[in-house]
Amino acid sequence: MPAPILLGEKMAAPIRILVVGLGNMGASHASAYHRNPGFQIVGLCSRTIKSKPIPSELQAYPLFEDYTAALAALKPDAVSINTWPNTHADYAVAAMEAGAHVFMEKPIATNNEDAARVVATARRLNKKLVLGYILRVHPSWVKFIEI
Repeated sequence: MPAPILLGEKMAAPIRILVVGLGNMGASHASAYHRNPGFQIVGLCSRTIKSKPIPSELQAYPLFEDYTAALAALKPDAVSINTWPNTHADYAVAAMEAGAHVFMEKPIATNNEDAARVVATARRLNKKLVLGYILRVHPSWVKFIEI
């Protein structure tokens, strides 16, 4: 188990996180969580996880192909959603309703109605909702904007 984080005078326990989707971005996020002592990966989930190669540093974590089952079994503090965009809204709402905060890769949803539903759920349940968007700080994008 990773070492706890020191916050002022208190020690905070690592955030127990479920990583959903292990494509390029999901594997990248999972690897970062694995190396960060502020997080404890409690499971990895992908519809086809048992038929795909898992990076060696992530092979010891519990694997799930059923997202609902993973949420119920693991009861994570947070869920990292790195799946196809058409799953983002439903996965985020399910995570928050299960008591977890959410980090997801963009977009929040594939339509405005679903995006509003995700935001409304976060507000209603007082859950953190964070969207990953690297371009704002990516050196090539900064240069592009500069030009």
